[in-house]
Amino acid sequence: MSHSHAPSFACISRTEFRVSGFGVQVGNLSRRCGVVVGLGGEMAPAAAMADQASPESFAVSMFPVHRSKVIHIVRHGQGFHNVAGEVDHASYTSWDYADASLTDLGWQQSEALHKHLDVTGIKAQVELVVVSPLLRTLQTAAGVWGGATLAEGGVSGGEEVLMVGGLGKAPHAAIAAPKGLKFVANEFCREQNGVHPCDRRSSVSSYKKSFPCVDFSEVGTDEDTWWSETERESAQQLFTRARTFVRWLLNRPESRIAVVSHSSFIFHMCHLFGADCSDVVRKEIQQGFRNCEMRSVVISDRLATGPAKVASTDFKGGLHYNDVSKTDDLPARQIAAEDKSVPHADSLATQEQAGPSFNEQGEEIETHPSAKSQQVSNGKL
Repeated sequence: MSHSHAPSFACISRTEFRVSGFGVQVGNLSRRCGVVVGLGGEMAPAAAMADQASPESFAVSMFPVHRSKVIHIVRHGQGFHNVAGEVDHASYTSWDYADASLTDLGWQQSEALHKHLDVTGIKAQVELVVVSPLLRTLQTAAGVWGGATLAEGGVSGGEEVLMVGGLGKAPHAAIAAPKGLKFVANEFCREQNGVHPCDRRSSVSSYKKSFPCVDFSEVGTDEDTWWSETERESAQQLFTRARTFVRWLLNRPESRIAVVSHSSFIFHMCHLFGADCSDVVRKEIQQGFRNCEMRSVVISDRLATGPAKVASTDFKGGLHYNDVSKTDDLPARQIAAEDKSVPHADSLATQEQAGPSFNEQGEEIETHPSAKSQQVSNGKL
């Protein structure tokens, strides 16, 4: 199995704006154009502010909403393989737990999260549920994001069936499909695969019968061609797969998406982010997920060059605010603040063009770590 490397994307927490002392530094503005804006609006030489600079004191990011997405990450509920594996790790290699199903506790966890989503209003906001094509994640997606539990033997009120009843070792009643919410299976968010039978999926044709309202068109083959009985997927392969998956999420038209996946995949995906965050925020991003835990994050494609995938809520304004077919005569660079001394972004040198800056003693001013990392890893994640 091989996965292609995906283009880079960035942690939402990457430092873009900084404040220190009585001055404001915007990105690398002071280094690029030699000025820092004081609180009184005066322009001061960057060198004079250098000894007051504290680059981490305003580590806040700003990105356009239409370049960002809210992602609700959910790990599946407790499976029978989890119970056995906690007693003896070697149980993960047992065929007794092939494509493991949820336990009774796993269903209770799913129902508890379902109630949380209703109370918080999150469920009503989500436009898409992306789910790993394994039984335990499909069951969790149905229990957490699905509609009402259906009476045995039928559908009432014309609801479509999201999950049929009687699946797995702890059978649950059928669950209705919620109106207006899409469910899509994606193999790129499945668990680290190989060697462990619990991570070997069943056929798509069997899943379609059990989960008739889930779209399996993103899963390439009916039988599982990714799983190997002798070779476990490596961490590097998981990181590559996670990059591909997040890029796929960014290319979706929906702006609020739920992802139902597995502990190892989520762990590796979240470790693509947070390196430039505080320890508190980094741990909030990277720490492992409990069964049926949900965390909500924001991702943003800050290096995007093409059209946005999500509809913008921005308002045009200007002379022709009521006619989108017309544009103002003024070039964008002339739409400026009243203070004409404020440089327009188009006139600023790029970070690579600007070169190093020096203070009054002739010492080079150190580039902020996040800027350095951007220079070193531009085009990589």
